[in-house]
Formats: sequence, C-alpha cells, structure tokens
Amino acid sequence: MKRASAGGSRLLAWVLWLQAWRVAAPCPGACVCYNEPKVTTSCPQQGLQAVPAGIPASSQRIFLHGNRISHVPAASFRACRNLTILWLHSNVLARIDAAAFAGLALLEQLDLSDNAQLRSVDPATFHGLGRLHTLHLDRCGLQELGPGLFRGLAALQYLYLQDNALQALPDDTFRDLGNLTHLFLHGNRISSVPERAFRGLHSLDRLLLHQNRVAHVHPHAFRDLGRLMTLYLFANNLSALPAEALAPLRALQYLRLNDNPWVCDCRARPLWAWLQKFRGSSSEVPCSLPQRLAGRDLKRLAANDLQGCAVATGRYHPIWTGRATDEELLGLPKCCQPDAADKASVLEPGRPASAGNALKGRVPPGDSPPGNGSGPRHINDSPFGTLPGSAEPPLTAVRPEGSEPPGFPTSGPRRRPGCSRKNRTRSHCRLGQAGSGGGGTGDSEGSGALPSLACSLAPLGLALVLWTVLGPC
Repeated sequence: MKRASAGGSRLLAWVLWLQAWRVAAPCPGACVCYNEPKVTTSCPQQGLQAVPAGIPASSQRIFLHGNRISHVPAASFRACRNLTILWLHSNVLARIDAAAFAGLALLEQLDLSDNAQLRSVDPATFHGLGRLHTLHLDRCGLQELGPGLFRGLAALQYLYLQDNALQALPDDTFRDLGNLTHLFLHGNRISSVPERAFRGLHSLDRLLLHQNRVAHVHPHAFRDLGRLMTLYLFANNLSALPAEALAPLRALQYLRLNDNPWVCDCRARPLWAWLQKFRGSSSEVPCSLPQRLAGRDLKRLAANDLQGCAVATGRYHPIWTGRATDEELLGLPKCCQPDAADKASVLEPGRPASAGNALKGRVPPGDSPPGNGSGPRHINDSPFGTLPGSAEPPLTAVRPEGSEPPGFPTSGPRRRPGCSRKNRTRSHCRLGQAGSGGGGTGDSEGSGALPSLACSLAPLGLALVLWTVLGPC
C-alpha cells in the first residue's frame, strides 16, 4: 500500500514538473515564465525595444511594462487566446496597429498608460475585446477620442483617461459603456461638457472632471447619471453651473466645486437653492464676483445676497460681454439677457433691493445717450452689469411731448398744443408748462397765459372756462 502511494506521488510530481517545463521551455530569454497562480510571462524593465517573440501561447498574463517598446504590430498576441491581463505601460509607444489586440476575446485588463508619445489610438484598436473591464489610457498624450473608440466594450467598468491633452468630449463617445462605474477625465484641457457627452453611462458611480478648463456644462449633460455618487469639478473655469444639470444626480454623495471663478449674482440662485437641499458632502463654493462677496461660500449666503448681474474679467471665462449665442443664453435668468431682460430685476450696485432701486422699463442696448465723450453704454458696461446711476433722469430734465428746451427762441411765438383728457393729466400739463419757452414767471401774464391756464384746468371739467377760453387752443 505504501509503495502504491509513493508511486502516485512520484507520478503527480512528474506531471507537475512536465507542465511547468512546457510553460518555461519556450520562455523568451529576457522574461520569466511561471504558472502559479496563473500562467504568466513577465518581462518588466528589461530594456526591450519590441514585443518579444516566442511568448508561450498558454500565457494568461503578460507583463511588458517599463521597457523601450515603441510599436505594437498587428496580431502581436494572436496566439495567446487565454490572455486575460496585458501590461504595456511605461514604454515609449508611439504607434499601436489597429489589429494589435486581435483575437484576445478573453482579455480583461489592458494597461497602456505612461506612453506620452502615443497621442492617438485607432478607433478599431479595442474592437472585439468584449470582456475587457479595465482600460488604462492615462498619461498617453491623447489629444482626441476618435469616433467609435470604445464601441462594443459592454463589460468595461474602469476607464482611465486622466492626464492627457484632451480638449473635447465628442457626443456619444461612451454610449456603449453601460456597465462603466469609474470614469477618470481629470488633468486634461476639456473646456465644455456637451449634452451627449455622457449619454448611456447608466451605471457610472464616479466621475472625475477636475483640473480641466471646463467653463460650461450643458443643463442635460448628466441626464443618464442617476447612479453617480461622486462628482469632482474643482479647479476648472466654471463661473456658473445650471442647477438643472445636477437635478438627475439622485444618488450623489460627494461633490467638489471649489477652485472655480464662481459669480455669485442672480444667476447663482438656482445653484444656491439646489445646494441648500443637497444632503451629501460638498466642498466650499467660494465666490469670485462681485467683489463684495469675494471669498465667501455660496452655500452660506442669503438669498437676497444674490442680486444684480456681475461681469467676470481677467483670465476667466466672461459671463456676459456682449451679444450671447443661444447656447450661452440657455439657462441664464432674464436679468442677464440684454435683449429680453426685465430691468426691474436688475439692481444698481451698492444699493439694497427695493422698489425704488429697480430700474423700470426696457432700455434697448445703445439707446442711452453717450456721456463724457463715450459711446453708447450697454447693460453690462458698468461694474455689476447694471445701468449707470444716471440712468434715472431728474424730473427737471424730462420734457414731455410738445415742450421745448429752455433758452432763447429762434423763431416767432408758437401756439402751445392743447391738453385733453386722453393724453394729459394735470401734472403733465404743469410739467410741460414749466419746461417750455423761457420758463420764467414773467411770461405767465403774457398773451399765452390764458390758454395755458385753460389747458391746466381742462382735467377738472370746468366746461364753462373751456367753452369760452379754449377756442384758440
């Protein structure tokens, strides 16, 4: 019995040795091959300038990181049908053929990070990798994401795109990534988040967009992110953020908005109101403008602090400097839309909100007279985007229709137009009398005094005076 047991042990040892020999026998010279815990070909930091030949076809893991490989030819790993992990990070990759990973249907992890000279990836490179769940493309110098680059990667859960040179997020780039949970886009040059940038990311849990140049977020940009728990937008150029964009984020727990040039005026009211209801963890939202609120946290302001319409200057994205496009006007309240603004909601700087401070009526841009030799002033030419303080003219300067400017007449006496119940009130006729002709008291007893007196008495309904005296009027 003991001999049989000893014989079985020798046979098992022989089988294990034979299996190990089969793996190790064809191992490339610069590599180490082993089969526990998985069949592995490991060649890190060996100074390799190309993908080594003779990699065992049974390899499940291949480590080629830290070398000098600059090119991955087509079908470099076609024989490795069981490959699940491939590391090519920290090389000098400048080109990856479109079919470089063809045949790797079982691949789960692909690390191409730290290849700063790569800059672009053929849109067909990852086609056929239906089981891929982790893809590293960070620090690759990528300038754009080609159309269809991530098409068919339905199993992808982690996508690392941080620290590249991406300037835009094309529509529907991530549409096929319905199982993606982590998307890292920080450290790029992205300037805006369009409506369809994150369409289809229904499982996304973490979205990192910090340290970019984002100045505009479309109100519907986060529509599909109902499961998002973490959103980082700090260190961008955001001066405003539509509350409508945050409304779909029902699961949000962590929000970072600091280090942005926030403008805390009337446009910030919707965001302020949303932040008051948010029960998760959020950073401070320090105001940059107006100056009276600079450095204060938007979340801690009172509703009546958010008044007027400030204008951002300097290196930050301007809020309103002229005629806006439809996209720029989208989501802005009326107080910041010059052509449709209700000036009753625009307040003069430095004055509290009150009925007396509201600038009544509509003043089209350019209709106000120039002053001190300057050109026409627009709604946002003054410090806080309001009309200048002189926009409310003194009553003594108002000339009703039919009155003449003060000074000496250049022609003969003119008959003053009459007053009627329809277009004149008692105060209007008196104001017109005060602002006409010579304007002095000595003229009141002249030839025009009696008709003027009759005109002023017309609203009182003195029919007899009107019948006998008003005839010349």
